[in-house]
Amino acid sequence: MSSTDSPDIALHDFTDLDHAALPATYVAALEAFDRLPLLRELKALAIERTGTGPGSRVLDVGCGFGLETLRLARRVQPGGAVTGVDLSADFVAEGRRRAAAEGVPVELLRADARHLPFADASFDVTRIERVLIYLDDPWAALREIVRVTRPGGVIAIIAPDFDTNTVNVPDEALARAVLAHECDTAVVHGLLARDLRGHLLDLGVRDVRVASRMVVFDPDLAAQYFTGIGRSAGAAGVIDQEAATRWVATIAELHRTDRLFAAIGYYLFTGRVG
Repeated sequence: MSSTDSPDIALHDFTDLDHAALPATYVAALEAFDRLPLLRELKALAIERTGTGPGSRVLDVGCGFGLETLRLARRVQPGGAVTGVDLSADFVAEGRRRAAAEGVPVELLRADARHLPFADASFDVTRIERVLIYLDDPWAALREIVRVTRPGGVIAIIAPDFDTNTVNVPDEALARAVLAHECDTAVVHGLLARDLRGHLLDLGVRDVRVASRMVVFDPDLAAQYFTGIGRSAGAAGVIDQEAATRWVATIAELHRTDRLFAAIGYYLFTGRVG
């Protein structure tokens, strides 16, 4: 099966993955995205800027099935502890299975980012990656992240700006229409990254630093994702069915000939609490 024949990835499904069709598709997509080198660079920079290391108490909010959580759990030994929370019971169960299989000491819990079940000042480092964009009230989650981080502790947020989504479909007008529809509908807050620094400052977070990477998609992942968003735009009537069919064919041909290029801008925000 080619990548363009694979099940489409609909980002809005990440708001309720326990009821999404073909959950294994989303596990595979997250694993593929996790391997992208420039996203890995931002994650490594987050570790550096937060000072995460042996002895650190770390909370990973919206941890999924623990890809980064398990890495951090290894990194904070000896003496540290990592807790991961996610709203998806299926993801938490999968994360626990992987942690047990790999012998990694980590606590994984089902919890809502907007109502974290922890006392004030419980953690040295709190991180959240690609989660706030899906929440109806992301600022409630941000307040919770600040609350559970100790004074002097550090928070790290990794988030995309969907208006930076790009793919080399030659029909520029068609590409603009499809990408604008994705920005407006794929997640709840596609442009949230633009407001993050101001909200952090309003919450009294100090020493706010921002870094960015233009994250280049793996061609197979790009083919799967961008095929899906073209079909979605067609189904929504943003483009007609002829244009949707042409979009899918264009992505398939670019992928087949190893000419497909796609990227999206990601930002890392770090700051000190209190």
